[in-house]
Amino acid sequence: MEPGEHYRGQRHALSELFAGLDADQLRATVPGCPRWQVRDLLGHLVGLTVSVRTGDMADAGSPAWTQRQVDARRDRSVPDLLQEWGTEAPAFEAGLAGLGFLGWVVVYDVTLHGDDAREALGLPLGSSETHQLVLDGIVARARTRADGLGTLTLHAGSRSWELGAGEPTASLTVPDEGELSRVVAARRSDDAVRGHAWTGDPEPWIDVLPLFRAGR
Repeated sequence: MEPGEHYRGQRHALSELFAGLDADQLRATVPGCPRWQVRDLLGHLVGLTVSVRTGDMADAGSPAWTQRQVDARRDRSVPDLLQEWGTEAPAFEAGLAGLGFLGWVVVYDVTLHGDDAREALGLPLGSSETHQLVLDGIVARARTRADGLGTLTLHAGSRSWELGAGEPTASLTVPDEGELSRVVAARRSDDAVRGHAWTGDPEPWIDVLPLFRAGR
């Protein structure tokens, strides 16, 4: 599947989710993005498509960039935002394959933020083919920071991954792939990561795992 197909599947699922939320659910604080409420996630996702189309990319990915998208849509209704997303998305999705790795970063973004919303609402995390692809992708990115630390083995459900090279130094076991995605995507505190099941010393790996933490 091309990135646009993965993105489209996540967009359709999230559009259905957001369309069914009440006012209290939309105001719920998002643990993975504590500056935002659930409705702000939608503002960002919609705004990102417009930012790409209009070339507003000078500070792409920065907190200021994403906050502009949220602020510009703060007073609009969810149906209005979903209509905008549906209007902008077809051309956006068609262009993702031409953006190289950035196209996949956008898939990571919509998938991880979808789970941010589900977690804030107390719903099960996603388990689609796209979620598996995103987890594999963000673990692969974490590998680039593991030089010189030996090997860390990650276990989640029935799957496992290795970071680093050389002598095994530690292993981390989490209940499922959704939780591992939360760990690697910096949605868990260092203490929460330490609280999972480790063999060996977790400390050298605490700064390796959270891919999207500021400064990493």
